[in-house]
Amino acid sequence: MTEAHFVLRLNDPSLAFDVESATDLLRCYGHLRSALIELRGATAAQLYLALNWQPVGDALGEPVAETSTPSLHVFFTLPGSTTAASALSRPAHVRPAAGNTEELDEQLRRWQGGKVASTPSHDKRPEPKPEQGPEPEQPSATMHEQHRLALAWESRAFHVEPSRQPPGTPFRGGHWTGVPRQPVASLDETSPAALLELAQGMAVLASHAQPAFAGVTVWVCDDWDSAAQQTFHIFGRRHGDATHQLAAFVTGGGLNVPLPASWHGKSDGPSPIVEK
Repeated sequence: MTEAHFVLRLNDPSLAFDVESATDLLRCYGHLRSALIELRGATAAQLYLALNWQPVGDALGEPVAETSTPSLHVFFTLPGSTTAASALSRPAHVRPAAGNTEELDEQLRRWQGGKVASTPSHDKRPEPKPEQGPEPEQPSATMHEQHRLALAWESRAFHVEPSRQPPGTPFRGGHWTGVPRQPVASLDETSPAALLELAQGMAVLASHAQPAFAGVTVWVCDDWDSAAQQTFHIFGRRHGDATHQLAAFVTGGGLNVPLPASWHGKSDGPSPIVEK
């Protein structure tokens, strides 16, 4: 859909998403990111992943799945190129295919630049200190189970919580943010174990909603020129849902670089990951 739109998928759909495949996925993304920086001056990337979900109809805010194999769509931000937000804000049936990609394709096939290290870099930004806020409310009896599950996430690699809504809009369930507790300079430095842990948490979010979600989709912006933390925007999906939160997120600026402050997550306190 854009000059720098790539799809990363498993060679064999029967392969499990485990430490080995997560490691290879991060390595492939990091290698591709290095190439696009060197060849085209890429400054950021938006990454999309769907789990147990295939969009239908206009598919506003997301690419249409090409196969049933879980795939990672990557949209790199290039100077002067079409952005993911502008392409995906249009209905799927009127989105034009990107042209003039032959030169980049040939350059990528011949590129022999540096490769991402097999282990994450230790050159990381210091973790920000949590802001001081009011004392948290004690959970009521009806929220006991949610509180118990939230506490189990305090020591995990990602802080996950319901998304903070833009000012003036009502709260809607089904949209969460996940922020890595240990900041990384770019997403390819994320620990494979942390990525697997987040995937497991997404399954919990979907299954504990009432009613349960049919699938989950994720958008995350990797702006490696910014000091801001990468925020994973997690959406529970149901066909026929009238709220269209993901479409509103994309058309409302959720994929802009830099990301509007109202779309940022935070990383202090427990993670209330289950909706009741």
